[in-house]
Amino acid sequence: LHTCTCRFRVRNVVGSLVMNTVPIPVRKLLLCVSFDLSDVPNATLDSLRGGELDHGAMVRLAAGASHLIDPSLCAASCITVSGPLSIDTAQSLPFAHTESHIEYSFVYSSTVPASVLRVLVSLEKCDGVTALRVGLHAMELLENGADASKLADTDAFTKPPHIQYGLRHVLNFGRMIQRTLTSIAFAQVFGFWMDRTGAARALGYDKKSNVVVPTTAASVLEYYKQGTKGPLTTTTSLFTATADVRSPYRGFLNAIEKWRLQLNLRACFVLCNQSPLVIPAEVAKVTDIADDRSFAKRYAGAFDRPSQPPGEDIWPVNNFYHCGVVFVNNYGKHAHRFNAKALKFKWDWLGLGAHCWGAGCLDVNGVFMAWVRGTEEGVLACETPLAAALGRGVVDKVAQAARAVARQ
Repeated sequence: LHTCTCRFRVRNVVGSLVMNTVPIPVRKLLLCVSFDLSDVPNATLDSLRGGELDHGAMVRLAAGASHLIDPSLCAASCITVSGPLSIDTAQSLPFAHTESHIEYSFVYSSTVPASVLRVLVSLEKCDGVTALRVGLHAMELLENGADASKLADTDAFTKPPHIQYGLRHVLNFGRMIQRTLTSIAFAQVFGFWMDRTGAARALGYDKKSNVVVPTTAASVLEYYKQGTKGPLTTTTSLFTATADVRSPYRGFLNAIEKWRLQLNLRACFVLCNQSPLVIPAEVAKVTDIADDRSFAKRYAGAFDRPSQPPGEDIWPVNNFYHCGVVFVNNYGKHAHRFNAKALKFKWDWLGLGAHCWGAGCLDVNGVFMAWVRGTEEGVLACETPLAAALGRGVVDKVAQAARAVARQ
């Protein structure tokens, strides 16, 4: 059994079964981190805003000195806007280097001490964590000068262990495909008799509300039928832990596990980083990934070798797999030598549908930031447990970036 061959056959089967109504994402991520620059010296801040520093040169120096990315893959621009600056504003700005594989935009406000680091990354060339790390290293150089010796430890992240791919993983893949294709077939043949509202009833919405919280194949198809009545949007809520929360990561995982149970999702999906490749894996509970150093449970639930993130040919299947699980992305803890203070973090796989339930986190210099994405009603169910875990409620709600951002 070879997974690539199976993927090709499955794609054809699904293409013949499923109407082209469910969104197909492109293989690009848009990452945004907002910063408070109040503690950055005024002279440095003025030079950053004024474009006096070559941001592209700093990114390439950071990429080369850290040995994380081939500098030739990177491009960067400096953008200054007037007035308050938000992630919503930054992600809507045009890109200057559409031909590059990894584009960094350093967006500054001309009137308030604020910035947004925006990273558009092609997943064929690099994973999101590595691309973001280079951007953070570039911020060190921009603030402290073009001296690579001033970079924080570039080897702070240890690589995950090698996976020994075997029969267990082949069987995992077979079960995943069988379960997903069966759900699609049943939704197509028996959908009229099935509950097509997903988790709506479990969340307290009655039949008259016409709310669909897509957590099954049948409810996914029903949800996207609503698109004929108006645009469907993905809700992303952003959170930042208060300084007095002692274990924000574990609190975050506990809250997402409660959310998984509320939505009656079957399992937790994770990607094990083998940059630029990834290993897709499934664990029973979100809290099973609480130990960052242990990969035993993740590798036991893996269902493919290290491979490229899924492209547009695989998503017709993935769409109906991901509606029944919650995916969690831990972007890790980053310590960097700059005075900018991180505020919010947003992860966005361009074009990914709202039925793909997900959550993620990032820690920069001790500031723990999290995001949750899905449909409006589904995300709302997560906000109370996550606020309790992190010490405060939603700090921002951000729209999904336009799919057109990914233009070639």
